Amino acid sequence: MMKSSLSHKTHLFTHTLPVLKQQGAYFSIEAVKRLLIADEIELADSSLRKYLSKAMDTGIVSDAGRGWYSRHTNPVSLDPKPVSKIIREVKKAFPLLDFCCWSTVQFNPFALHLIGQPTIFLYAESDALETVADTLKKSGWYAWANPGRVNAQRYVQPGEKTVILRPAISKQPESTDHAAPIEKALVDLSVESQKLQLFDSSEGQRIIDDVLGTGLLQASVLLGYAELKREKFESKELIY
Repeated sequence: MMKSSLSHKTHLFTHTLPVLKQQGAYFSIEAVKRLLIADEIELADSSLRKYLSKAMDTGIVSDAGRGWYSRHTNPVSLDPKPVSKIIREVKKAFPLLDFCCWSTVQFNPFALHLIGQPTIFLYAESDALETVADTLKKSGWYAWANPGRVNAQRYVQPGEKTVILRPAISKQPESTDHAAPIEKALVDLSVESQKLQLFDSSEGQRIIDDVLGTGLLQASVLLGYAELKREKFESKELIY
């Protein structure tokens, strides 16, 4: 005998969502459906979405973007201070340039060991990278326009003035006053930690897991950007 609509909602609120919240900080609506099916609960998509909306309204879960939910309530973000100086310099030299940046230093709160050689990553249209890099070099920055994997370590210099310039891609997450949002920076960190050997893979994964385990961000934005970058983004805190 089918359970009543009321018991479906109760089961979702008191069992399904608490189980998923314990398994990971973020979970998709597909993960919700799978667990309901495993518990022999049949819900129409319209009813499920209505109940999930109610769950968000009552604080059982938080909205983490299209089709994603989270146990977190407080947002997680990056301190913009480590990139404020370079933002000022680039804005002054290129007032019309559309760019954004982030620094490895911004992830120190989530790292087991402090990142010893800070590196800034700046994203702008590809045609402008060489010009911006040359201008930054004249101001004392170690600036490199779109370097590859070969001899990666030579691009990272001691101190806090290493800048790697990369071409921006269309539909990337929007920045706030040229500071990259955490969703973009986290995916780029995953990419660059491999490309430039910033730290070993286990440390990079630990940072990703810690960020996702700390607070609320837009999982749909993060994963959408990862797809655009063709980056396989994984974390124990994500239940697809």
